[in-house]
Amino acid sequence: TETRKACGKDFIIIFRLSMLDLVKDGSSWEEIKTLAQALEDAGVTIINTGIGWHEARIPTIATSVPRGGFAWVTKKLRDEKIVSVPLCATNRINAPTTAESILSSGSADLVSMARPFLADPDIVKKSREGREDEINTCIACNQACLDHAFVGKTASCL
Repeated sequence: TETRKACGKDFIIIFRLSMLDLVKDGSSWEEIKTLAQALEDAGVTIINTGIGWHEARIPTIATSVPRGGFAWVTKKLRDEKIVSVPLCATNRINAPTTAESILSSGSADLVSMARPFLADPDIVKKSREGREDEINTCIACNQACLDHAFVGKTASCL
């Protein structure tokens, strides 16, 4: 509420809420729902539905994770109608077709993509122009993006 007061009603506030911690003693689904409601009550505009923590032993962003493989968690919160603010799906959404599938299925209101823009800064332009076959797709190797970021180097893509 203090942030909302300071920013005003027209400022977009996005909060990344871990929807599935994947660590011992992580948040329960009931705790996540309660926090989501509290965030909306506090004035959050969009909830970005994060998955897992870097300490988790279960992969969430690696090549072995299916594209859009965690959108079901965002859909679960959306279907339970816990909040009315838009929900943003994340993790392994690395192609415009994956993003569109998540949106058209009603799993989320928005999608978040980061590493795909390192792999191909023109991803949106190429998709818009029907040149999907020319997109340099992020393969989730994490070598030049996350590995670099964790040691203070500039994030890039191989």
